[in-house]
Amino acid sequence: MKTFVLVLLTTLAVHAQFTLKGRVVNAVDEQPVPFCSVFLANTTKGTTADENGYFVLANLPVGRFDLVVSSVGFETLASPLNTNQPASLLIRVRSSATQLTEVQVRANRDPEWLEHLGLFLKNFIGTSKNAQECKILNQNALWFDDNRATMRLMGGAKEPLVIENKALGYRIRYVLDQFLYDYGHKSVSYLGYPVYELMKSRGRREQLRWEQARKAAYLGSPMHFMRTLHARNTAEEGFEIRRVLERADSTKVAGKWRVEQVRYLINDKLPAPFLLNKDASTDSTTALSFKNLIQVTYTKEKESMEYMRNVAPFGTTSSAAEAQTSIIYLTEPLVTIERNGNFYNPLGVLFEGYWGWEKMAELLPLTYEP
Repeated sequence: MKTFVLVLLTTLAVHAQFTLKGRVVNAVDEQPVPFCSVFLANTTKGTTADENGYFVLANLPVGRFDLVVSSVGFETLASPLNTNQPASLLIRVRSSATQLTEVQVRANRDPEWLEHLGLFLKNFIGTSKNAQECKILNQNALWFDDNRATMRLMGGAKEPLVIENKALGYRIRYVLDQFLYDYGHKSVSYLGYPVYELMKSRGRREQLRWEQARKAAYLGSPMHFMRTLHARNTAEEGFEIRRVLERADSTKVAGKWRVEQVRYLINDKLPAPFLLNKDASTDSTTALSFKNLIQVTYTKEKESMEYMRNVAPFGTTSSAAEAQTSIIYLTEPLVTIERNGNFYNPLGVLFEGYWGWEKMAELLPLTYEP
């Protein structure tokens, strides 16, 4: 079990902008952990500690974020942090006791590894137009463990992945905590902690292209939707919400009865408060809580051709693109949404449809504003 020891040493006076200072030390002997990465996950706020383990994060946005500390030889640790006032922290980290298995450290250029890499890239980077300009620079850091008995492919990385997204103009360091692909259900889940860095454009034309691409990626995205849920203006922003009921239905195939899960769409549109738990919401957070499945349609954009080819690779889909449609369901009874669109637990909400197809190549930092 991962351990994160974060001690609040001093709290300073509140100013308009917030600064986080601290030191990272070894939990065993209190010696400094030099040159470790310290950042707020899913933001552009990150730094490297000095040779004595000291770090400074300045001009932080207000809200709740995961403070992440990453260093080779130590467990990657994350702890929720509210950046509502300047503070000084003492962070104790523990040496990594986990040893890579033989399958993880073997030569990673054999045909099986390359096959797993292709599956990983498809389900992590994605297959969108943006994904064609998104590249992992240190692919050799990836390891895979293919367990055919459980029909699952697990993956991880020996170091933070360095990703260049030339479509959106970001260089991303991604601490991959887990990757899991289920062959039987053809489902994928991954959890990690990215920190974004703005790439330097070659001129005004490229900068404008990035700004337009970022706005296009934002509009209709899960982050856009979560922000509108918090503001309770989903309809005004172009989102339509409907219930989907799922129940078992029996059908006779080749003389044998088969029980399948069938979904029924309730066509009545729902207001944003239908998805929210009023009693668990506060001024700064909104509590997402609902039963069954919810369909979300973003009416202001059509599904991309890349998505249509993905869901119907042999051309069986209609040539006319529909509005972007997704299915969401909860794996936990309550999920907290922040004003910036962040939500906790990140695995508490699962996506199907368009949002399930969009991957890392479409993601933006929580500090992004259109």
